[in-house]
Amino acid sequence: MGNTIHVTMLGKFTLWEEGMAKPCEVSLTGRSRRLWILVAYLILHRDRDRGVPAQELIDLLWPDASSGNPVSTLQNNASRARSALTDSGFSDARRLVACEDGLYRWAPDRETELDSDIFERLARQALSKKTPQDGLPPALEAVQMYHGDLLSESAAEFWCGSISTYYRSLYIRLCRAAVSWLMEAGRMVDAERLCSDVLQLDPAAEEFSVCLMRALIMNRNPKKALEHYEHTRQLYQESFGVVPGAQMEAEKTEAIRMIYGHEIGEQELGAFLSVSEEEGGAFYCDNGIFREIVKLQLREMRRSRGHAQILLVQLNRDDLSLERQAVLMKQLENTLASALRAGDPFTRMGISRYMVLLMGATRENAQIVSERILNRLQKDFFRPARDYCFRIADLEHLRQIGSIPGERKIGGH
Repeated sequence: MGNTIHVTMLGKFTLWEEGMAKPCEVSLTGRSRRLWILVAYLILHRDRDRGVPAQELIDLLWPDASSGNPVSTLQNNASRARSALTDSGFSDARRLVACEDGLYRWAPDRETELDSDIFERLARQALSKKTPQDGLPPALEAVQMYHGDLLSESAAEFWCGSISTYYRSLYIRLCRAAVSWLMEAGRMVDAERLCSDVLQLDPAAEEFSVCLMRALIMNRNPKKALEHYEHTRQLYQESFGVVPGAQMEAEKTEAIRMIYGHEIGEQELGAFLSVSEEEGGAFYCDNGIFREIVKLQLREMRRSRGHAQILLVQLNRDDLSLERQAVLMKQLENTLASALRAGDPFTRMGISRYMVLLMGATRENAQIVSERILNRLQKDFFRPARDYCFRIADLEHLRQIGSIPGERKIGGH
């Protein structure tokens, strides 16, 4: 047998044999797309005993074609693939895409080493272990090989999708175990790095955001954990119209406790409580903090017999895509931050609603605030009044769970 052919498919698609100056990196898009898909498909199915039938390749490469001679077209593409491999520096390239009796095979006379096969072997070896000492070496070796989804340029196509999904799922399982082992072994920096790698591939993988925050906190870096929380919160709201889950909220609370829960001196206390006269704008907060502010306001109202209103602002555009709704909600958040009084707390409730606490406000005051917000939306973003619904409820009545008696609808339909 000749030299071993080394192939990578996890991320970039490259082919290389000893003696070549550099690997041959190819694309599964562009004018040469079909001939390289032919090569990739044959490599992935090179272990078939008899080879890949010509008709299977024709259906793969020209699913909607009505060519008068599809077999000849396939043969022409196979010939072009051999020529491209020859031009790239492979020896005996005519035998790399072999055809016999209508069956195609990849390099029947050569050994092929495929990175996804090595990754899978190492991953399964690691996942069979029970301790960090046994599982981490093969796990870390495997994750270093995963540079992206298998044949990422074609990962969404029918012929590649299920295979690509399989390897990604295996990678996620492996990283989940490896992060747990790293944290168990006290290797927090390595756990942070691995979580970050996964989140680069899939920013919505929330379990790894939780693990990243936990590793940062355990490594005495709570400020960086809070920075990651805020980045993720904005990503979720703008891209998906959702908020982080309970586990991320718990890690955020722990980070805040670590920063502010220790003993502090008078100078540090003064810096923490100081408020610049130039600071303004409403106070956006998460649901838990908003709830605590409401509780404090209710206690104050019992003592002073004062007033407070809850203002609900709803986006009335269910006909839009989630991405477009996320844009409108971001516009609404910016408008609330600038149109409300300095210090007025507000929070997001679900995909399409904000809740505002107007401390000391009567219904008439809340009506004026609602109109000011609507006017600002129309002026800054040219949004029609029918896109939004405003509801006002007296805070005293909100003790009845799930009911807002006396609410008044403004500016919507």
